[in-house]
Amino acid sequence: MSTMKESANKQLFELAARQMGISESFVEKDWHVTQALKAISNVRQKNFQLVFSGGTALSKAHKLIQRFSEDIDFIIVAPDETQSRKARSKLKHDVFNALSEAGFTIDENQVVAKNENRFFSIELEYHTIFERPHSLRPHIQIEMTVKSLQLPPVERCVSSFVNELKKTEPEVAEIYCMDPVENAADKLSAIVWRIFDQTQRGEIDRSLVRHFYDLALLKEAALNHSNFKKLVACNMEQDKDRPAASDHFSKLAISDRFNFLLNTLEKDDTYQKEYDLFIKGFSYAKTGMIPNYQTAVDAIKAMVPFVVT
Repeated sequence: MSTMKESANKQLFELAARQMGISESFVEKDWHVTQALKAISNVRQKNFQLVFSGGTALSKAHKLIQRFSEDIDFIIVAPDETQSRKARSKLKHDVFNALSEAGFTIDENQVVAKNENRFFSIELEYHTIFERPHSLRPHIQIEMTVKSLQLPPVERCVSSFVNELKKTEPEVAEIYCMDPVENAADKLSAIVWRIFDQTQRGEIDRSLVRHFYDLALLKEAALNHSNFKKLVACNMEQDKDRPAASDHFSKLAISDRFNFLLNTLEKDDTYQKEYDLFIKGFSYAKTGMIPNYQTAVDAIKAMVPFVVT
């Protein structure tokens, strides 16, 4: 449980929530997410570079999407691919120590490490003042993955909703972030293999619809980037070897993988229902600025010819 050294005023949470038209519990969690980001951004190791990625980077750092994101995703760039398991373990513990020093409590039972510390995740609990709705997880999900980047990262700053309200300096003055176009390529590739995998198993991951929303807002940037096709192809090549990907999937041509995706999105109305629920619960964009489900699907359709031709 978090016992933060720094604390935000309850009234500030309430004021920010009123101004944004969202629940106080979302503002509260955003504040804790930002404090965790601040702690991680101070971790320095000469052999690794931590690059902020995912939807939270798109919303908090790039300001390209207006939806609440509960996860903190980082790519660990290791210039020397032969970095030892011991070195990766040290990085993991440096991250844990930084979070502990910031006032978070690390429960070892909530830590997962795989592939010799090339991936690790933490379910980080945090102290709450406000009643938490069922749509919010009771923890901050932090995931870190060793992976190479195709585009140079960009530096951005990150502020909590509270600091933006107060017009004070951002909690995170600078942090390396994945280029939004590479983020879009990563998301597009992810929904292709994950929806295929889940359909084969008769399951649906409701969290996937957040990628639809993000891709709708990233479409123009992605399609105007000369290397978008190459970025997607690189991600899809890596994804075909994921443990969850079946042999059948890995043997499919890229065009067939996308055809399966688009047919599923058109025919399975479960995704539209989940998308509508997601937008209602997590988007804080103004009315008229939120892409509906068909707009999101059309954005994905528009990207396909750029990738498969």
